[in-house]
Amino acid sequence: MRFDLHIHSRYSDGRASVEEILRVARRKGLSGIAVTDHNTLDGSRAALRISRSRYKEITVVRGVEIDTSEGHMIVLGVDEMPVLGNTPEETIEEAHDLGGIAVLPHPYHLFRHSIGRIPPVDAVEVCNSKYILGISNLRARLEARRLGIPMVAGSDAHLADTVGLGVTILNASSEDDVLEEIRKNRTKIDCCRTPFGIVAKRLAKKIYRRVIQ
Repeated sequence: MRFDLHIHSRYSDGRASVEEILRVARRKGLSGIAVTDHNTLDGSRAALRISRSRYKEITVVRGVEIDTSEGHMIVLGVDEMPVLGNTPEETIEEAHDLGGIAVLPHPYHLFRHSIGRIPPVDAVEVCNSKYILGISNLRARLEARRLGIPMVAGSDAHLADTVGLGVTILNASSEDDVLEEIRKNRTKIDCCRTPFGIVAKRLAKKIYRRVIQ
């Protein structure tokens, strides 16, 4: 089954509504999604609520992408916000205390609030669809393999049309199944590049913001 475990909605910096995300996920044949907005579970909760009434075939994994003291980290399977600004190690521990798992997104991507190293997370995002040359993804894959850490993929979609470009394949029909399959390192990766024009445009905006600040 195909899951996109890294999606942003209008509840943070994405441009798509949760309804649009679910609609595209169904059209693209995804089995499940995780809406992982920045520092809020509101998008995740909305996705869960809407899916129960209108998209019952889509499994929604609760999630959030939070700020640690070193960069971003995704926490899946929780309904309570972890504390912001803690160290990556503290965030991992809290994710476990809350019943979830910690996933390291885009660990080596420039301009992406990347941690730049791999702490003892439950999984590493080894294919983020917003790549240009793929070097950062390759480095993440090699390091995760060397450390024996489970691998996942995510689209990091901020637009509805890019949902599903980064897919984790696993045998799951519920959130609990997803977390357990990742913990047991039973995942496969299917990832496509986000169209270059979209990547370049967003990258230029980020650089511009950094220069003028």
